[in-house]
Amino acid sequence: MVNSINFFVDSERSSIVGDTQSKGDDVHLGFEGNTIECKDGEVIRLSLVDFHMPNNQYNIDARNSQATIICDVSGTAMTAGVVKTLVDRGNYYDVDDIAINFAKNLGAALGSLSGVPAGLAVLAITNNNLSDLTTVTTGFTNPAATAGPPATFASTLTGKPEKKLLDVSISFKTTASPTTAAAHTITNLKISCQSANGELYLVLGGERGDNVNTLDNSFKITITSLAIRVQGYFPMQLVTEPHVYLRCTLGQNGLESSILGSDETTYNNDIVGSNILAKIARTTESFSYAGNQGSEFFLTLQQRKLNSIGLFLTDSKSRPIGRAKNAGTGTSAGLEGTATSDIIPYEKETQSTKGNLYFTATIRIDIIKVYNPNVLQSEPPPLPLFPSRASGVISFGSPTGFR
Repeated sequence: MVNSINFFVDSERSSIVGDTQSKGDDVHLGFEGNTIECKDGEVIRLSLVDFHMPNNQYNIDARNSQATIICDVSGTAMTAGVVKTLVDRGNYYDVDDIAINFAKNLGAALGSLSGVPAGLAVLAITNNNLSDLTTVTTGFTNPAATAGPPATFASTLTGKPEKKLLDVSISFKTTASPTTAAAHTITNLKISCQSANGELYLVLGGERGDNVNTLDNSFKITITSLAIRVQGYFPMQLVTEPHVYLRCTLGQNGLESSILGSDETTYNNDIVGSNILAKIARTTESFSYAGNQGSEFFLTLQQRKLNSIGLFLTDSKSRPIGRAKNAGTGTSAGLEGTATSDIIPYEKETQSTKGNLYFTATIRIDIIKVYNPNVLQSEPPPLPLFPSRASGVISFGSPTGFR
């Protein structure tokens, strides 16, 4: 170790006190008169010492809340699928809440399709998984603690497992039948969780779709004239992005899986060069890290001089946190406006410049000697004599010897 320097970073107000292009989650820093340089046989290594960012993000955000719907309405097939928000963006604390919210949004999305009966809307939602979970197993008698009324029981056991599977049924009403179940006229319904729309399939336990032209169904859907039942194939989950990735713009020697660098559906290589400096775990209130080893997260630069650096935050697909890769918004979570497309609008697009999307970190910069360079140690040959003193023999020389 030749030298070590602590580099303290705070990206809050970064567009005011530094580069005007900087944002709270994408900061550009110039070292100006504090350039760091290494010599022959030395390298510059950056190590993350600590990191903190307030968790002002949602578990369900713009990248795991949308899917494509396509179906037949009154016997007429839709010409193309439509992208709809099927789970409201926010934090959920139980998968059953997500299931009910999904059913509510699906019913509203179907009711907004052209050609459905007038006034088509949700009449009732049944969480079949929850209903089964709270039904006492046949043959089991729950002992009463008091006779009541109301009766209370000594045990809440039902003998049923929690499977975390999506299983909801939706019945509909219409203007002509406002209080009883009515025909919805929807058939051949497909709900396709395309990877291009994010990771809603992870949340709902469905199959991922990788082809926007075929729009394969991500769920098991059973349709009767009065109701629609949607079942997931796999257990649901509350969080799809358990980490945030701190990345660096400088060339370095790290490697990563191709999927960490893009949300595309095809990749030319399994492993590619990485720009990741660290991955920081998510907690309820923050993204925090405190190193307990010398070089737990580090990168070795492929340059000898450090005069500027860019640090930015992404999710596991190299997308800005909570946003599509090309969304062009500085807000990842907040008060939403009225959506006119699959792009989520926000009342303010300034969370990363004037809001609370920022981070602080300490980065240790080490200059490390990795080898002794081989240099010429002997004295160079002497310069030739001046021609007037060379006894008629003239030779051509240089300050470093004969050529």
